[in-house]
Amino acid sequence: MNGFAAALYQNLPFPVLVVDAEARVASYNDAAARTFGWGKDGKKPSDSPVFTDPDTAVLLSHRATMGRENVHPFAFFHENGSQFEATAHVIPVSDENAHHYALLLRSLLSGGSHGEQILLGQRIASALDTMKEGFAIFDQEERLVMFNRSYKERCGAARDSVRVGATLESIARASIRAGMFPGIVEGTPEAETMVRERLESHRQTDSGGSVFEFGKDRWIRGESHVAETGDIVALRVDISELKRTEAALEEKRRDYLSLLQILPDMILRFDRNLSIRFANDKYAAHVGSTTDELLGRYLPDVACAPEQTADLMSVANYTRDAPVRSLEVCTEGPDGQQEWMFWTAVAIFDDDGVAEIVCVGRDITEAKRQQQQVEAQTNELRRKNEALDQFTATVSHDLKAPLRHLSMFAEMISEDLHRGEHDELVHYADHVRKSAARMRRIIDSLLEFSQIAYRITTPRPVGLSDVVRDALVLLETHVQEASGTVEVAALPEIMGDHELLKRLAQNLIGNALKYRKPGEAPVVRVYCRETERGVDLVVEDDGIGIDPQHVGRIFEVFQRLHRDETVYQGTGVGLALARRIVESHNGVIALDTTYSPGARFIVTFPQPVKSRGSDRGKLG
Repeated sequence: MNGFAAALYQNLPFPVLVVDAEARVASYNDAAARTFGWGKDGKKPSDSPVFTDPDTAVLLSHRATMGRENVHPFAFFHENGSQFEATAHVIPVSDENAHHYALLLRSLLSGGSHGEQILLGQRIASALDTMKEGFAIFDQEERLVMFNRSYKERCGAARDSVRVGATLESIARASIRAGMFPGIVEGTPEAETMVRERLESHRQTDSGGSVFEFGKDRWIRGESHVAETGDIVALRVDISELKRTEAALEEKRRDYLSLLQILPDMILRFDRNLSIRFANDKYAAHVGSTTDELLGRYLPDVACAPEQTADLMSVANYTRDAPVRSLEVCTEGPDGQQEWMFWTAVAIFDDDGVAEIVCVGRDITEAKRQQQQVEAQTNELRRKNEALDQFTATVSHDLKAPLRHLSMFAEMISEDLHRGEHDELVHYADHVRKSAARMRRIIDSLLEFSQIAYRITTPRPVGLSDVVRDALVLLETHVQEASGTVEVAALPEIMGDHELLKRLAQNLIGNALKYRKPGEAPVVRVYCRETERGVDLVVEDDGIGIDPQHVGRIFEVFQRLHRDETVYQGTGVGLALARRIVESHNGVIALDTTYSPGARFIVTFPQPVKSRGSDRGKLG
């Protein structure tokens, strides 16, 4: 009996006492002494039964035969004379001299405060067994005091190591031995590290718990809490399904991110405070950053064109009725070329209003260039149609005039020859020659106009100073005949076609020399000035000028303000040619009606000169 009692004292934390057939105490452990009030001031159990029954021996014998798994109610006597009810297992104990029974007290049914010393019994244990979560209580020496069915089952193949009195370390080592920690082999440094981590996690009662893989495709979240008694309450929650759900969500998240990364569009998400919450690689590359660096950044500090995109970034612009906004944004790329982006923003709302805004940006630069090309081709086609209309009108009117003269004088020559009259033949022949010469000039002018009207050039850097110098070489005879002076200031470089620009300068300077005041040497000035629209090429003279009332038709084909060709010869195609050349350079030519000393023509080229290129910064 002494060996049995010693084992009870060492391993069992709940009250155990051994009684004889009359319920008198033969032996007990410390927990029983605390429960019944023995041991204080040297007190020991009396010879009185710890409970009374009309036939105690029969009662104990009967309940002992019902098996160790059954508990039975007893009305026990406390040392102070009070009575309390508790359940107990009844186990027969072999003895040579008499029948003895071990009573293992489990749960308090009634009684005073001394019952608080009795550990949780069958009722609480049964209730805990209904929990899906694993539940266990360890004492301050980390020995297992109590556990529910789920805690034991959580240990899988190591479940047999889970028993009252077992240490947490022994359970952890048994779990490693049973292969419950994937990839951890008993006896290895990794195994020792795992044991140490499990013990440290158990002792960290204020850490909020830890998650570890336990068994095949199983995950456990462990928590530890300190009870008032100093015991540690351990919870083991199987979160395998949650981990599988998280893994599935993570896989979907990766798929979603992969999709966002392979899309050709830029994706951006920011909150109501304009703090970036997500950006894909396309957007990060666009602003010269990385996705990780952009997270949490203030959007206006990152955006390439904050002034242009302010409408999209303004949270106040979005309403539940109109949550979508779109905007085309033009910026300048590193190579100085225009880049066009089409942004669509969609607001997401919560109870406080706009929570987040998701933006999708698509590069439409190529589409814009194609659109501009179509517009340029449309304008070119329109100009060609206008030229064709003018050509048709010319053929029907201006070209017929010399033909009529040729026909008329040819008939007159024929008639005079038929009558034998020869006096006027020389005069008639001279008219025929002049009409043919005029027809030739008209045809040459039409061909020249047609060639320019249908010519599509590839712009290249052209120095206007070189253009004017080459034009003056061709006009040298005209300058000498008119005793004129052409003053040329320093001119910049533009994008264009050298030959066409040379013909433009030749026509404008040639007209200035031609339409000079009688008896006066003409002075022609050529210079440039830069404006917000581009570059103005100015050609002005001190000649007879042009009445502003004719400004609407001077650039049309065969529009001559001076019909007397003996004074001012020409076909009326020069300024029409000039306009065609200017339009082929996307420019505009106009007569300055405010200039009175003579005529001043202003040609505006929209593209900036090279010297201004360094001032073109990135928008925003």
